[in-house]
Amino acid sequence: MRSWNIWGKQSLGALWMILGGLAFGGGWMVFGQADVVGGTLQIRGKELAMELTQQRPAVGFTNSGVFRMRNERGRRVELPVEIRTQVMESDWRVDYRTVLEGGDIEVLRVQFSNEAPPSYERWWEDPEGAVRDRTRYRAGKASVPYAGTDLWISDLGLEFLHWTDQRWVRRERSNGRLCDALDSYHSWPTTFERAGRVDNSEEDEGYRSVRSWIDAEYQALLRAEGYDARRILIKEFSVGSFRKIRTDNGEEFWMLKDIRIRDALKDRRTELIYDLPE
Repeated sequence: MRSWNIWGKQSLGALWMILGGLAFGGGWMVFGQADVVGGTLQIRGKELAMELTQQRPAVGFTNSGVFRMRNERGRRVELPVEIRTQVMESDWRVDYRTVLEGGDIEVLRVQFSNEAPPSYERWWEDPEGAVRDRTRYRAGKASVPYAGTDLWISDLGLEFLHWTDQRWVRRERSNGRLCDALDSYHSWPTTFERAGRVDNSEEDEGYRSVRSWIDAEYQALLRAEGYDARRILIKEFSVGSFRKIRTDNGEEFWMLKDIRIRDALKDRRTELIYDLPE
């Protein structure tokens, strides 16, 4: 099991792995200005979103860090989190284990597959290991905060990439990198719902559109903004900084140090800061 988040030359998996702490290098499909000639922005957007959702990790790995934020009383808190990715034959899952202020552990399991949108299961464990309150969430019904942070459960599944309406916008720079800007619009039914695999009889109260910036070289998510139906910004997600690490055998890697989430409506911020080797 890998325990580092490496931005290296070898491809290890998928775009969503940036949330698990693993940054990576490429060899994947890149969409440039010339790609739009002879096609539509919608077609290119769908192709990009599909390429991203079809990626999967080649290996399992474990990472650790802390959520840094302010609680309901305005006091600054840090919550330790362990992030474990397990790869199975046909799918993979990511477990987030966050130690809460009272000592209990809030566990979230995100199940990924190339054949279906993500699904979720959440439960709590007390210090003795007793489990309580297991709850399952399906795609489109998971706009629920995780562990008191500004991350929704659906954020950790990157559900917006499964929406039907995907539009490539343009090539532009973000976070100092050349990126493909992608607009995703929340219009039911999604591809998977049309296939009868998800029942969404009630509207989810999450985003109605998301603009994301995908690194054109590495196809890593660097930034995303979620909006409501009136195009009012709800939340912003951005990758923070990287640190260059030299291994014992002299190899050098760029490792992700932190991710930042800002709730624009509540004026709150959460940072996910990863443990890095010295």
